[in-house]
Amino acid sequence: MSQQDPFGSVNDRYKRKLFVDTGMKFEPVIGRIIDPYSSPSPNPQVREIKMINAPSHFHQMGVSSYKSIINILFKDKQSYHDYAMYVGWTHKFYDEKGNIYVGVVESIKVDPIFYHQDTMDQDQKGYKVELTMTLIKKDGYDRKSAVQFQDLQTTEGKNHWARDSIERMADLGLTVVTELDGTPILYFRPEDFITRAEFVTCLMRTKRLLERTIRE
Repeated sequence: MSQQDPFGSVNDRYKRKLFVDTGMKFEPVIGRIIDPYSSPSPNPQVREIKMINAPSHFHQMGVSSYKSIINILFKDKQSYHDYAMYVGWTHKFYDEKGNIYVGVVESIKVDPIFYHQDTMDQDQKGYKVELTMTLIKKDGYDRKSAVQFQDLQTTEGKNHWARDSIERMADLGLTVVTELDGTPILYFRPEDFITRAEFVTCLMRTKRLLERTIRE
């Protein structure tokens, strides 16, 4: 299931994008991602457990992080300096498969290069920046929710009073838009009462939202 679009297909292809946290929000990096490019690959954490007078055992804790090498071409000195101010801050990366990652730059390598523009006769000086990044998968999606209602087929359903509230709750993570297996949940019951279990679930998600907001 794609994290950029929870209703997309695994065969969909997306444009690679890199963002950097500027303190207020994530801003797109003003540069073009070029080859060579290394797609985020899992970095499993394996630990060898040694016991006295007994054979050693390996303990697998699952995938905890991803490694990726991203090359970016900055067309001028100003765009590179604008990015260099925030290179040590949190990054967000959209890969070609629709996954969303957050992480940091582990190392950076800068090479001044000259490239030719069709609109100008002389070569222009740019900067090729190689970023080695440590990433983790983001446990959400960055797109507006696509929800429907049981009475959406009617003219009144298109302007339902609960539409904005449900879409907002879905974007905040208070209500889900997919099943555990990734099947989209397209219909809601805004006119019905919720069960006790649904109410408790909403309270727990609200608690997690508040904790995440305070930490950030």
